[in-house]
Amino acid sequence: MYLGLGLVVCFTCFNTQFTLVRGILGGEEITIRQAPYQVNYGDICGGVLIHRQWALTTAHCGTEETFIRVGSKYRQKSRKINIILHIVHPNFAKRHEFDFDVQLLKFRKLRFSKFVHPIEISDGEYGDYMFVTGWGFTKEKGHFNDILRRAQVQIVPKPECQTVPQPWYNYSLTSRMFCAEGEGEDACQGDSGGPAVSFGRLVGISSFGYGCGRVPGVYVNVSDQKIKRWLEKHVV
Repeated sequence: MYLGLGLVVCFTCFNTQFTLVRGILGGEEITIRQAPYQVNYGDICGGVLIHRQWALTTAHCGTEETFIRVGSKYRQKSRKINIILHIVHPNFAKRHEFDFDVQLLKFRKLRFSKFVHPIEISDGEYGDYMFVTGWGFTKEKGHFNDILRRAQVQIVPKPECQTVPQPWYNYSLTSRMFCAEGEGEDACQGDSGGPAVSFGRLVGISSFGYGCGRVPGVYVNVSDQKIKRWLEKHVV
């Protein structure tokens, strides 16, 4: 199956009903070897390694954080890597508050290992399930997890997701977005920018939702051609 161009949570919003910084509800604990591309962006959001010098996270996580953490399943025990450049997509939030919700983080060249390794970006192909990872809350109004977790989600057809009667849904989703949900598993508060992976490649990054597990979560479609061309312009 493919996320075609037509297919098809804000870290300051902890005191509102709209959960934008997303983490993991349900799922299971994993080791960093199972997701060596996972990073922590400034201890507030997730991210994903795509190159020796570059990681992706969401634009709405802001550009104030000065480091990422890599190489450990423990949220605050991994190695700090200083960020030397933030690049937010120039079309972020123009058509929709979370359209093009993506930014690049540049840092010094990393040495790869079984604990630190980038992931290839998908050409749009995905299987029956995707896996999302992060250190976020396991329930609404919960706490960060110390150990990395993984949940299993499935694509929700975009026409169905468009009908969700909440802000930022309501027939406003763009081709840079897709929706997914799981059986008692979801992204939740604490890990926007975290990866959604299928067939061992990056399909999306967690962007926004409403609560945890209430409605399908929305992800940035990183295989969208406008996003891929932007990435190719910078990541060389």
